[in-house]
Amino acid sequence: MATHEFITKAPSKLLEPYVYFYFQQKISGDRLKNPHLYRQTTLPTGCVFLGFNFNGSLVFDYRDQIGLIDYPVYISGQQDCMYAMEMPQDSDLFGVVLKPTTACRLTRIPINELRNFAIEANYHLDKSLKELHGKMMGSDINSRVLLFEQWLGSQVLKQRQDPVFTDWAVEEIINRKGIIHTNTLARTLKVSERHLQRAFKERIGLRPHQYATIVKVNHIVNDFNRTKAPLIDLLCQYEYYDKSHFRKQFRAITHTTLSSYMGFQNDAAQSFLKQIAF
Repeated sequence: MATHEFITKAPSKLLEPYVYFYFQQKISGDRLKNPHLYRQTTLPTGCVFLGFNFNGSLVFDYRDQIGLIDYPVYISGQQDCMYAMEMPQDSDLFGVVLKPTTACRLTRIPINELRNFAIEANYHLDKSLKELHGKMMGSDINSRVLLFEQWLGSQVLKQRQDPVFTDWAVEEIINRKGIIHTNTLARTLKVSERHLQRAFKERIGLRPHQYATIVKVNHIVNDFNRTKAPLIDLLCQYEYYDKSHFRKQFRAITHTTLSSYMGFQNDAAQSFLKQIAF
């Protein structure tokens, strides 16, 4: 019998500025008999992921380009399109969903170079992550969260970086659920639009309008899942004036239609949306 466990945990108050939430995903059963269970298709979220994988390699499918993630600890950057992850037989994955501004505090790699890409976190972030992975092996989610927060807390306290205006830009986009134009955002922050575009891409990995669109689409899909309200009513709330505009943006992100996406969206993907599109 196939089983699927997907558990989420909130970060401590101290680390709320850096982490959205933690998750643990375990799947067991015959992968050939349950292929849908082992394939997770996810909308881009506007977040960065730090993953601790404890069994087998992950197969990353982005726009039909297949990549293998065989690192015990990996970090993946921003995604600008829908992607799929093929989980290994008897999966055990612990994930940290980092806020968009956290990654540039942990690595010197230009964040834009991580877009649609995953790298070995132990090598590019901190070598102590390999030891941390070993300590997490076989532990429950509470122990894993505690171990990770001890590690991240030491990293944050060591760096003591002050917020910059792009951090405020991200918060403004999130607070407005993506309903804001770049020129309005620039005026609010009292910077030039060109400077905002350049700095945002350097620190977040996307342009402001790309990030805002991703945030907005996540909210719309989450609301659609949650309320089953007529789509046109939801679109009006998010300042779309007709369905064709939304369909164009949704297809640009997913390369499919909303109805098709809803057909293969699984419980884990819905849980992500519930946590992110709050």
